[in-house]
Amino acid sequence: MTPEVQLTRGQHFLFGYVPAEAPHLRFESLRKRQADSERWFVQYGRSVRLPMSFRLECLEAAREIAAHAGSLPITVLFSGGMDSEVTLRSFVEAGVPVRAAILRFKDDFNLHDYSWAILACENLGVEYRIHDLDLLAFWSGAANEYAERTQCVSPQLLPTMWLADQVDGFPVLGSGENYLVKKNETWVLLEKERIASWYRHFLFQNRPACPGFFQWSPELMVSWLVDPLAIDLWQNRRPLEDDSKVVKIRIYQQHFNVLPRSKYTGFEKVQHAETAIRERLSRRFAKSDEIVETPVPTLLAALSPFPADFPSPNLVGV
Repeated sequence: MTPEVQLTRGQHFLFGYVPAEAPHLRFESLRKRQADSERWFVQYGRSVRLPMSFRLECLEAAREIAAHAGSLPITVLFSGGMDSEVTLRSFVEAGVPVRAAILRFKDDFNLHDYSWAILACENLGVEYRIHDLDLLAFWSGAANEYAERTQCVSPQLLPTMWLADQVDGFPVLGSGENYLVKKNETWVLLEKERIASWYRHFLFQNRPACPGFFQWSPELMVSWLVDPLAIDLWQNRRPLEDDSKVVKIRIYQQHFNVLPRSKYTGFEKVQHAETAIRERLSRRFAKSDEIVETPVPTLLAALSPFPADFPSPNLVGV
């Protein structure tokens, strides 16, 4: 399958499936799971140059996305979290015209999040629009169609798809960050099949978009991995850490003027309903929640601009 839209630069990030009984076969990329027995794989493209700092690569990604979007206006889907704020700031500080779309749940379920989003937009002088959604009614109705066509097992991802459909132009999601965890003293990148449902949403519509800003280019991914704070992490010089959440925030704050905030999902007040729909989706798409674990050295080998120095297949997965 070769989609008409490119969701990362040069379609460098690919996901797909191979038959469990014949894993040596070439995997079919950017499609839905067709059988429970299929295995989830991912593939990353190689950098074309040495990476700049994480900040500069974020700004370069914003400029490249703007060029790719052409005449389409860019809208960042702004949750109010740090990932989407760094994404928004990247466009602003790169001098790229950008708007923000903010999701507000009925009964202020996500008050904390959208309040941060509004504050950031007003401080940055970014035009924004608030989109109101009755979350419980959505989960009982339209969410089912979104889940079916994207094989989404997470009810928390579905409102973002709805929000994307409310905006014109070129949507950008502040997703795709490198999430590392330590397993037996080895650090691995987790690539979750569930997150690919955002990619499938735009593929289904054949709509130009960027579902994962931090995966836009190999250089942007590498720039985070080789930041001194990240290197200390995956080389086990931060013994108290077992994932990259704390270091991610420190890297963001080192490169961008983002304020610390409490971490909320926006779904805490509807946990009972969220759990019920999550269980139903997990039964419906029982095999659509696999995770590829890629050791950081293997990941860097795949992303590196110097293949001779890092012999490694482009296809990585376990």
